[in-house]
Amino acid sequence: MATDTADSASTTTGLTTVDAPPTTSGGTTGPTSGATGTSEAGLDLGPPDTTTGGVPTCEATGGCNRLDLLFVIDNSSGMADEQKNLVAALPHLVTRLRALVGADGLPVAPDVHVMVTTTDMGHPYCEPFEKVDYDPARGAPIASACAERLERFSGLGGNAPSRPDVCLDACPERQIAVPVDPYVQFDADGDNVQASGEGDRVIEALECIVPQGIDGCGFESPLESMLQALDPEAAWNVGPAPFLRPGAALAIVLVGDETDCSALDLRHFDPKNVDDPEFNQFWEDLPGLPGVKGEPTSAICWNASMTCEDTDPDLAYDSCVPEEKGVLQPVSRYTELLVEALGVQQDKPVYMLVVTGIPTSGIEDLVHRGWAQEDILPGDPDSPQEKEFDYGIGPGCTSPATGNGLPPGRIRQVCEALDVADDPDTPADESQVRCCFESTCNTDLSAGFDCLLDSLAHELRAAG
Repeated sequence: MATDTADSASTTTGLTTVDAPPTTSGGTTGPTSGATGTSEAGLDLGPPDTTTGGVPTCEATGGCNRLDLLFVIDNSSGMADEQKNLVAALPHLVTRLRALVGADGLPVAPDVHVMVTTTDMGHPYCEPFEKVDYDPARGAPIASACAERLERFSGLGGNAPSRPDVCLDACPERQIAVPVDPYVQFDADGDNVQASGEGDRVIEALECIVPQGIDGCGFESPLESMLQALDPEAAWNVGPAPFLRPGAALAIVLVGDETDCSALDLRHFDPKNVDDPEFNQFWEDLPGLPGVKGEPTSAICWNASMTCEDTDPDLAYDSCVPEEKGVLQPVSRYTELLVEALGVQQDKPVYMLVVTGIPTSGIEDLVHRGWAQEDILPGDPDSPQEKEFDYGIGPGCTSPATGNGLPPGRIRQVCEALDVADDPDTPADESQVRCCFESTCNTDLSAGFDCLLDSLAHELRAAG
């Protein structure tokens, strides 16, 4: 039976080194002066495969029907209902994968690996609030049944929510299914699942391992967690049965209700720097106190990665675009991994579905704006000014069922970098959509998976 790799994950991997947060004299965990979060280590995917002319193509490996599917799931406090909706869409995902037909009109019969991790890379501002039995995944797989880690489904704080239903509605303790590897594997010939129930073992296993809980760090780092999960030197990517396989297509599903906060320079998140304009410049002012800083909040993640322009007094911005400001890891760190290192050097086509805070009608209708009173849901005591202090940007969608979902920010830039442009010098149309979006405010996520699978149908084909 599989165990969680996250519990024993080292803070050092082949791609990056995470600085351990020292303890300050005041008893609060925080970075020392000059400390940064994660280094900009080079992306070393190992030597080329010399048996296939330098690139391990799917034709050479016989794996043109292979798909490596990575879920990176936000496990912070507000994600209970979003995770529940994700679990509800898993039968649709598996059914469509099994029935997938390639561009040649033939059944693909895909050979699929599915790995799950969280958005929690660890953060010194979160560490004092962590439960004693909690370890950030840092990109490592979570492959145990959620029914065996129900403590993860109680939040943090005095009035912490408790949502064991997110797990137990789909993975009751009498019906546990788990993979024997750090990932679920299935193809036309079978699977690697141990199950106690009598239903579809693959679906039951995914329903058991996908729910990740709600006690993770609120400084979500989906991009860095993704990168660490794809580290070729990680334990789950080496050996005789690695998650990542040469020649296999890669699909990544990022699920979260906030923008990415993959830290580079932790001094910008250090409460001790409350009076230092160099490091508090991306903090929001305290509500009603212009120019007065109080504490670091998730607003840093938006303010330090996006620049919004406005020329009129309404809540909507004229534009919001990604900008590198030295606080978060550069976007190029992730696009170089996905597009260049994997897509070009390893001939591993990459696709992505981002389930995020966008309108239910689609990302084309996203408007970046501040918070309004109508965004505040019944029972929420915060004012729009307090929400602005917490997040720095208004919601991209609001739903009574799932709450507020914030815009994806720079995650969108990473995802859209995967799309293939048409070559104007050829008569054929080589353009291809490899980036899909779905709204966290939609309770039915099947359309997002349909977009992803329709794109993959142009890539995958029956094994040779």
